[in-house]
Amino acid sequence: MPGQVGLIQATEAIKLILKKGKSLIGQFLIYNSLEMEFKLFPIKKSPSCPLCNEEPKIKELADYHEACGLDSRSQATV
Repeated sequence: MPGQVGLIQATEAIKLILKKGKSLIGQFLIYNSLEMEFKLFPIKKSPSCPLCNEEPKIKELADYHEACGLDSRSQATV
């Protein structure tokens, strides 16, 4: 199953890079491996989404240190 989904993801990436074929942007793909069925559902953008609406409020990633209340000089340990 992970290989099948990975192959679909890789194919989508190649299509986007080469700008060829029909991509799955704006669609939701459901794969039922038991029945060997694929179903596509359209996805509409939400007008209230702060990221993808007509006038997005989120335009960049948040500063990690600031968002977590860390001192910018401190070193994060993993």
